Amino acid sequence: MVRRWRIRSKLFIAVSLLLATVLLLAFSGFWGLYRYRQLANSLVTRAMEIPYAYDLNRHALTLCEIDTRRGQISAREGMIQSSTLGDPIFDIAKLESERFDNALVEFHLTLQRYEAASSDMTETHSLLVDLEGQQKSLADIRVSFENLDGFLRAPHTVEPSRRLEMKSHLSRLVQDTDDHLRIIHGGMAEFSRDVRGQYRAWIGIAWTCTILAIAMVGMLLLAFRSLVVKPFRTLLDGSRLVAGGQFDHRIDLGTDDELSELANAMNDMTDRFQGALANINSLCLNLDKQVKDRTREVIQNEQLASVGFLAAGVAHEINNPLATIAWSAESLQSRAAEFAMSRQPDADTAQEWTAELANNLRRIEDEAYRCKGITEKLLDFSRLSEIRRAPTDLAELVRDVVAMVGTVGQYRCKTMNIDAETAVVAHVNPQEVRQVVLNLVTNALESVDTDGAVDIRVSCDAGKALIVVRDNGCGMNEEVMKHLFEPFFTRRRDGTGTGLGLSITYRIISQHGGSLTPHSDGEGCGSTMELMLPLEPENQDVTASHRIAFDSKQQNTKRLSAA
Repeated sequence: MVRRWRIRSKLFIAVSLLLATVLLLAFSGFWGLYRYRQLANSLVTRAMEIPYAYDLNRHALTLCEIDTRRGQISAREGMIQSSTLGDPIFDIAKLESERFDNALVEFHLTLQRYEAASSDMTETHSLLVDLEGQQKSLADIRVSFENLDGFLRAPHTVEPSRRLEMKSHLSRLVQDTDDHLRIIHGGMAEFSRDVRGQYRAWIGIAWTCTILAIAMVGMLLLAFRSLVVKPFRTLLDGSRLVAGGQFDHRIDLGTDDELSELANAMNDMTDRFQGALANINSLCLNLDKQVKDRTREVIQNEQLASVGFLAAGVAHEINNPLATIAWSAESLQSRAAEFAMSRQPDADTAQEWTAELANNLRRIEDEAYRCKGITEKLLDFSRLSEIRRAPTDLAELVRDVVAMVGTVGQYRCKTMNIDAETAVVAHVNPQEVRQVVLNLVTNALESVDTDGAVDIRVSCDAGKALIVVRDNGCGMNEEVMKHLFEPFFTRRRDGTGTGLGLSITYRIISQHGGSLTPHSDGEGCGSTMELMLPLEPENQDVTASHRIAFDSKQQNTKRLSAA
């Protein structure tokens, strides 16, 4: 329920709890301080009242003692019958009367000061004694004093008949001051027990307020962690996951506040970004497919151009066996006519005709297989269907390419040397590698003069097949080697070429996991192209159909060579 509240409401509740905690602690502290101040004020007040109570009791006792001495002096005076002015007894009686009057005045002044101090006291200041009992006792003292004062103001106060009444008033006054002093002392005796109980109450209240404050702070921290920190952490972790590429992740805070709105906005943005990414991926796949299709078309066009180039060069090569076949056919035709005109040829003539017929037929067969071999080589170059990678003898492949290029008229006068004595079998696409070797060889032949030479070496080193094409032609500078494999870059001396041959060659070699490295010491110093291919495929599973195709290719090559 609380998780659905807005952040403003959550903050209001949090601030309210914090304020309540502060107020609770403030109440506990101030209440203790006020109670301590009240106790201190009561102690100060009682410290001032105790001397007053003692003074009242002392003055009352003094009045009683003086009155007793006055009675004794009066009794002596009656027995001696002395009332002269210079009599010592008379002087003593006069002195005692003055003392009595002074003590009475002191008692009155002390009582007034005590009443003035007591009038400022309230119930909250009376922690040591019962304020009501104290005021009642003080009122009794006032009544006793007023009765005594009224009695003293009446005539004939000192007559013997009234001395008993005088003594009764003084005794009453002494009794009241004693009672009042006992009240004060009794209150002080109860002080320790009362203060102990009050301190226990104060400590209990303080601990209660502290525990409540700690509980409220704990609740506030838990609520802050659950309602603020945890949603923020979930939002931050979700944002990091989305930023890390997990676009399928959605942030769910389980709340209905501003953070939830932010998470929903983040999810909407992720949805839009995921949709845009899907469109971009689809577009990239489409463009990649188009690039592959166009690349395949370019490779096929380059391959067809190479086939056309070779076909134009080997056309006259096919004319020679065709001329031989035609000559042999004409010979057979003339011999057949002679045989038809001869009615009964002798045995020698028949044997001669038979031998000549066999020779012509053998010659026709040989030349026909020769033409077949030439056309099959052209078909190998012009094959456009998808060919999977298979074990291929690179040495035999290079020899076939060199043999085919050697039939081209413009290259007949140039020397090509092959160093490929041992078979080097690699798992490659034979059609693509044949096109690569053709591009490298024709580029090398184009760069040399009429008396130039091109050396081709095929070897095997550290699990790699190495084909090195070296020429002594025009060479290359650093600028040419820097842009050598860029599309549409060409430096042919005759100005022909599309500039795609080496670019396509480099792409084919990269797809095979190999490398093609150019070397040249500069212009006029010749060039070297090092082609390196892995012998083993990335996937070691070579199908049986590949082996059969390789074996059939080897047998067909041997049969053509024998022909």
